[in-house]
Amino acid sequence: MAHTERKTQLLNLLQNHPVIPSLRREEQLPFLLKSNARVALLSSGSIFNIESLVQELHRAGKVALVHIDLIDGLGRDAAAVRFLKEKAGADGIVTPNRHLISEGRKEHLITIHRLFAHDSPSLESGLKVLQMSNPDFIEFLPGMMASRVIPFLRQHFSQPLIGAGLVKTPEEVMAILKAGAVAVNTSADALWNLKL
Repeated sequence: MAHTERKTQLLNLLQNHPVIPSLRREEQLPFLLKSNARVALLSSGSIFNIESLVQELHRAGKVALVHIDLIDGLGRDAAAVRFLKEKAGADGIVTPNRHLISEGRKEHLITIHRLFAHDSPSLESGLKVLQMSNPDFIEFLPGMMASRVIPFLRQHFSQPLIGAGLVKTPEEVMAILKAGAVAVNTSADALWNLKL
């Protein structure tokens, strides 16, 4: 599947299921596999199990994203990105590292650049990094800053936005989506089957 088709497919899946489960503990996996979510983020694991985790998500009909920086034993370089694509079979990567985003684009993976937006200086420096990385999606943390962060990002970028971090209630999910995000990434498994 061509890269632009994968990005469009992801956007379509998120329209009906905008909550992206973030798997932080392996014991949550059975619940994730049975959830209504169509897109999932692996935010834990190691080089020893990442391939099997991706395969399980695919067997459950889910798009598998990997937070490359949180996988134990996996480097932060081009070889790690290539490993995730060719060996693990990941559909995309999440990272705050612009070099890894660039490598992900070369490998035709979905790229999601994580931006920490906790204050004005971090947003200003984040703008420069995002302009260099040119990801498919921009994820901002904390998600509850959506009403302030999204208008700021929209002045500079057209990429779809994902809110993440400290999202614990259905009301918070709704507020982030209402502010203009296409999805919300959360490790709170009580939200994984949220009906919107």
